[in-house]
Amino acid sequence: MPERRSDERFATVLEGRIAGANGQAPIECFVRDLSRSGVRLVIDGSADIPVEFELQIPDAGAAAMTRLVWTDGTHYGAQFTG
Repeated sequence: MPERRSDERFATVLEGRIAGANGQAPIECFVRDLSRSGVRLVIDGSADIPVEFELQIPDAGAAAMTRLVWTDGTHYGAQFTG
């Protein structure tokens, strides 16, 4: 199957956080793939992930606004929006 992504992906093993909205606690996640345009996250257990959220990667001192694009219930693909 041909590659549909426009940006090269890099495999990572970073701890991340999906910032909680409206006072909700952040959701812990792992950043497994990272590119200029998006990210693949892995979350242990079930979680109610918002369509738009701030992804924080504390060890890298990074944060970015993202939009959820797909999920299979454990893996979540998101596109950077800002």
